[in-house]
Amino acid sequence: MDQKTVWRLGAGVAALATLLPVAQIAQAQEFPNKPVRLVVGFSPGGTMDVYSRMLAKHVQERSKIAILIDNRPGAGGLVAASHVQQSAPDGYTILHIAPSTISKVLVKDVPFDVFKAMQPISSFWLGAFVLTTNTSTPANTAKELVDFVKANPGKYNYGATNAVSALPMILFMSVAGAKMQQIEYKASPQMNQALVTNEIQATFGTLQSVQPQLTSGKLKVLMVTGNQRLASMPSVPTTAEAGFPNVQAYVIGAVLSPPGVPAPIVAKLSAAIKDAVVSAEVEKLLVGNGGKPLVVSNEELMRQLLEEDAMWANAAKVAGFKPQ
Repeated sequence: MDQKTVWRLGAGVAALATLLPVAQIAQAQEFPNKPVRLVVGFSPGGTMDVYSRMLAKHVQERSKIAILIDNRPGAGGLVAASHVQQSAPDGYTILHIAPSTISKVLVKDVPFDVFKAMQPISSFWLGAFVLTTNTSTPANTAKELVDFVKANPGKYNYGATNAVSALPMILFMSVAGAKMQQIEYKASPQMNQALVTNEIQATFGTLQSVQPQLTSGKLKVLMVTGNQRLASMPSVPTTAEAGFPNVQAYVIGAVLSPPGVPAPIVAKLSAAIKDAVVSAEVEKLLVGNGGKPLVVSNEELMRQLLEEDAMWANAAKVAGFKPQ
């Protein structure tokens, strides 16, 4: 190959490298020219679905980006995540998920590492868990629930929809020296109905998922994870105040995409979602249901997600939990 040919090839590569960012910018300027699908791994009516629909509403109102909710329940969010992970990286298929729900720390046979195989689009929320029981259970505090379970070994059950909702209860029972049997449910509405009918006697879930039953007086909250009481339930003690300081758990909600979405499109979606998250109505929904808005850079989001994953790994070790 002569020098002139080498020069021409080099010039061609340089020109192509110059054109790529220009093409991506042009693509972002045209984006979106159709609705964006926000995939949710749970059924309509659950916490993730309610949050997703509120987010979609405010993204459309504030940034004029149409978002359609695509519910794909199954395997604790893994069905939805797998679908999005294999989708075209064009920004039109994104995922609302708490990534820890499909972490290899908690879930066996996950076909990919969510922290490496997917791309962050935006942070969304951070939430605590509430220990909930029904009015048929003679316990008004977490300690009374433990005493009740110990006095009736092998008779009582708790519900879970995935590993993240199971592990706080397993950790709680391990620390307390008690034991309840786990019953799995596809989604939180079914689990909470089972709690109301006394098929199960306790859950560790989000406040939003049990809010209707709390309002009607059919369920009661005994304690909340985290370092602070919930603004919406100031009389409910934290796990530390209830005598169980080692029972700590929280979860981060985020919007992810397949890897390879062009940076300008990521930036456009990220800005629109963050703008919606700080709206008064979204913040009210999150705070009223035991959470709070999380607005950080995508780099900081990944750092916090990995920190959360380490928290779950430590909890699993303490509780002797095996991936489910």
